[in-house]
Amino acid sequence: MKLIFPEPGQAEPVRPLPDGPRATSMRTYTPLAVRPDAGEVDVDFVLHGEGPASTWAAQAQVGQVLFLMGPGPGYKLDLQADEQVLIGDDSALPAFETILARLPATARVRVLVEVPDAGEERALRSPASLDVQWVVRGADNRDAGKALERALRASHPPSAQSRVYLACEAAAMRRIRQLLTSELGLDRSQIVGRGYWKLGAANHPDHDYGDDA
Repeated sequence: MKLIFPEPGQAEPVRPLPDGPRATSMRTYTPLAVRPDAGEVDVDFVLHGEGPASTWAAQAQVGQVLFLMGPGPGYKLDLQADEQVLIGDDSALPAFETILARLPATARVRVLVEVPDAGEERALRSPASLDVQWVVRGADNRDAGKALERALRASHPPSAQSRVYLACEAAAMRRIRQLLTSELGLDRSQIVGRGYWKLGAANHPDHDYGDDA
């Protein structure tokens, strides 16, 4: 789904119009939970400094207004794959948890998550057979993706029958996809990439699939 946040200087966001310009403060999120009867949606935010979503979330108060649009199409599971592989950083955890909840008990899934420190680790659950590895990036976001790359090189690679969901910092996503295809022998069609954020960019597009790489 998409959330529209206030622009700088606004107390509330402007209601979007179907034929109006795209809001620069619009961001895409995977909800952690949806409770239609209660009119509630749970959204997990990463506080990473300046940016429409992070800035708003850091000061959020009960009664403040956001606009929600969606839902849009989500990640399509390939249940015929021998193994599901989820690779990403802390920004991908809500998407990972949504995918894990949808997998059947017959599925095998490997999860590799990069976080700033061990305090960000949390229990991940799924009906599927689950193998989770956490790696620590450190506080410096300039190291985004490096711990993921090291862990991938040190572990057994995904197979030709694996399905990979890769979601993290945009440049790291491109490097890791290159590692998976060039060094580890995966076909590009096995990998779905998402650049959820970009180092140094406050308004990185929310539809970065790395198609330029």
